Amino acid sequence: MSAPATGGERPVILLTRKLPDAVEARLQRDYAPILNPDDTLYSAEDLIRLAAGADAILPCHTEKFTAELIAALPARIKAIANFSVGVDHCDLVAARDKGIIVTNTPDVLSDATAEIAILLMLGAARRAGEGERLVRSRQWKDWSPAFMVGRQTTGKRFGVIGMGRVGRVDHHGQDGDHRTGRFRSRKNHQSPRRNAHTGRLVQRLLRRRGVFYGTPGDRYPDQRLGHSSGLVLWNLRLQTEPRPDPPHRRAVLLTAAR
Repeated sequence: MSAPATGGERPVILLTRKLPDAVEARLQRDYAPILNPDDTLYSAEDLIRLAAGADAILPCHTEKFTAELIAALPARIKAIANFSVGVDHCDLVAARDKGIIVTNTPDVLSDATAEIAILLMLGAARRAGEGERLVRSRQWKDWSPAFMVGRQTTGKRFGVIGMGRVGRVDHHGQDGDHRTGRFRSRKNHQSPRRNAHTGRLVQRLLRRRGVFYGTPGDRYPDQRLGHSSGLVLWNLRLQTEPRPDPPHRRAVLLTAAR
């Protein structure tokens, strides 16, 4: 870890993790950063010690800023500038009481998370993971018209449970001419898609055929689902043999929640 720096006229910023090179280069240009080149996971005691002489801390979600930790920070610390979208790892009340500003990076990961969720959906439908494992293990023998066919997404219903930032990106990004959109949200979000409909109940959505995907911005408790956060459901059969499956084996559950 780097030794604490005296920034002179430039603010001293404590970095809790090894950040991308471009980010660190900009910090070195504009500030006096205390770097973490080994990407060490700092304990609360480490943070308190390294924060001596710093003006601000640039943490990730891996560091938990509890009320006790914030109370022990030097009075010179005026900002906790998170390298993350969320602030749930910070005690905001304790920070406010100590006069520390807490910032985050809203929206910067919405498209990235939505793209990964679509990747997982298509991978489940087309059995990409299974196919890759067969190829890597050298078990792929020959082509067969009934082997690893997967399911086509065109014409299927696409449902979003929780129209948060990520949910809206995925919902709007789907091809409206090929998929019917259904969504459920606690807020009154309106979809610009002409073939989008509001689903009244989650269970009604889950009885439909096709794809159901949701990434609420915060916890979305629904006891009937037994899942407290974002989810992706693909209502299809993955067995290679053509036999009907019981209802509880017709879906693949993927999560795009953090």
